[in-house]
Amino acid sequence: MNPSVLSIRGVSKEFISGVRVLDRVDLEVVEEETLVLIGESGSGKTTLLRMFNGLTHPSSGEVCIHDEPVRVKDPIDLRRHVGYVQQDAGLLPHWTVEENVGLVPLLLGWEPERRTNQVQTLLDLVHLDPERFRARYPIELSSGQRQRVAFARALAADPAIVLLDEPFGALDAITRHELQRQFLSLKERLKKTMVMVTHDVDEALRLGDRIAVLKDGRLLQIGTAPDLLNAPAHDYIVQLLRHRSHGDHS
Repeated sequence: MNPSVLSIRGVSKEFISGVRVLDRVDLEVVEEETLVLIGESGSGKTTLLRMFNGLTHPSSGEVCIHDEPVRVKDPIDLRRHVGYVQQDAGLLPHWTVEENVGLVPLLLGWEPERRTNQVQTLLDLVHLDPERFRARYPIELSSGQRQRVAFARALAADPAIVLLDEPFGALDAITRHELQRQFLSLKERLKKTMVMVTHDVDEALRLGDRIAVLKDGRLLQIGTAPDLLNAPAHDYIVQLLRHRSHGDHS
């Protein structure tokens, strides 16, 4: 078993309004694992994801990276060393593709030649020809191309951990399926520890090494796709799985 990289220990989150979005959640993510968080809107999955890079803090409990609490880490340094992909790509609109992908290396003080080489390598990796795309602006890209750039940007400083918040959620079905296929290929090559949020059952079953099902801030079950399909631990999970297509998720 690979060592634990990320851990959530007894974490609850309650906002000033009194709304509790997470309720005593415990989970671990091991090295090179892709864990997918799934649940309906309001289940707490994005709140949980954002705790790993300090964008949200728990009301109680502890969030750790390599057993070190996130709360003691410098937040700016933390976010420069944890890749983060947003649903809407989150690219800077007045920066070129090359500038967007090279942002974190720039902030880390990399030399220009090293940044340029890294941008070229990553654009090739996400199947965007550097000569065609490096000088383009986000508005000149399709939604699928913007998500590829966002993924390249998240990988730019070669982080060991990558967080993905519904990275394919805004894409049409054909583009979404193609990027999922490429994600599986990249996952095999890059060996990163990744946590992904989705509301799509098929996506979770296809992309996750393990899947964590949340509802109303509680973790109902965590396991592999066969675990969930063959032994769902809660009626809600049974209902959730009814929304899947009947492809092969073994």
